[in-house]
Amino acid sequence: MIKKVNIPRLKHENFLIIPIPLEDETLSSWMVRTAYAHKTHPHTFTNQYLDYRPHSFFLTEPDITLTEQMIKTIEQKSNNKIDMHSLILKTYSGYLQENIFDNPNIFLCDLKYCPVCLREDKVPYFRKTWKVVFYNICHKHKCRLYEHCPECKTKLDISQMYNNELPYTFCHKCGFELKKGRRLPINKKYSSSIIYQNKIFKIINNGYIQLGNTVIYSFLFLRVFLKLSKLILTDDKVNFINKHPLFSLIKDAKKQNFNHPICKRINAKEQSAFFGLLMYIFNNYPYNLKSFILENELTHYDMTDEMRYVPFWYETIVNEITPRYMPHSMTITKEEVEHAEQYLKFIGKEINKVNLTRLLGCNFSSNDNDLKSYIN
Repeated sequence: MIKKVNIPRLKHENFLIIPIPLEDETLSSWMVRTAYAHKTHPHTFTNQYLDYRPHSFFLTEPDITLTEQMIKTIEQKSNNKIDMHSLILKTYSGYLQENIFDNPNIFLCDLKYCPVCLREDKVPYFRKTWKVVFYNICHKHKCRLYEHCPECKTKLDISQMYNNELPYTFCHKCGFELKKGRRLPINKKYSSSIIYQNKIFKIINNGYIQLGNTVIYSFLFLRVFLKLSKLILTDDKVNFINKHPLFSLIKDAKKQNFNHPICKRINAKEQSAFFGLLMYIFNNYPYNLKSFILENELTHYDMTDEMRYVPFWYETIVNEITPRYMPHSMTITKEEVEHAEQYLKFIGKEINKVNLTRLLGCNFSSNDNDLKSYIN
């Protein structure tokens, strides 16, 4: 395996061998296979042919961050036989996110893999779907993906080699052959996580979801997942979903300590359950969503706070369930509150902050007014 050489003329030459991209393959996977076809270490290969030594090709997330000029260069090196745009994760722009390049880390994650897929591949390779945070169960083999080496728990880096000897199908840290990882089956109790994952990817692939009579772009729907993630994982608003079998996988989740997005603070197994629960909230629309809001006594402010942009469809349904309020104004009197309490008692509803907020249109949970003192 050629490593640490410097042949200046190579940066002016095309690749000698051009592998055919495989279904759903990432650019980084294809580039690694191309390097091995040239009997060259991937880092040395990109440094020599692409002259990327100053900003190391594989350290800059090539599946996301390559510029148009870089993509054009690789296509030229491949005799313009390969459409490099089809191999990068920007194909998810407008589907997974409005523009992945603007913020590539929201719904993309470290590389995961299915050992059964690698065992069955005539030529082992790594898929784009394995980089999506929502994909944690192999659709084909109904088993969980590994998010690290099964042996030493190191994150995958297919651009490195163990002892400069073993190829990309081995852990670069300990040399474990990745395809020998045991299959991780899904317990029947949690089989709904597969169904929910398939629903999410159907939404992503179609580019939209229909809720009631409203058609919503997929990226506008998934944007709401971030807000719900914070409510559930940080604020412990788990009433309603805690009755679902999948909840047992996240109730004791150990959230890792790093920055947002919050949904990536739990491991892949917990994510498969968590995203299933988020989809469950939108089942039987809008009734499950309504139950989640009311059982957790969430206000309009709770459901929209800290969202940089609140999608119109979401604003509309939240406002129907828990109406917007004017936080710095007092629009009702103590007598009106007393009458509202009498009315709620008469119709058999619990007298609480959520029901009073819905009935009178003012937030009884806010610290910006004195309405809490009105409640008996």
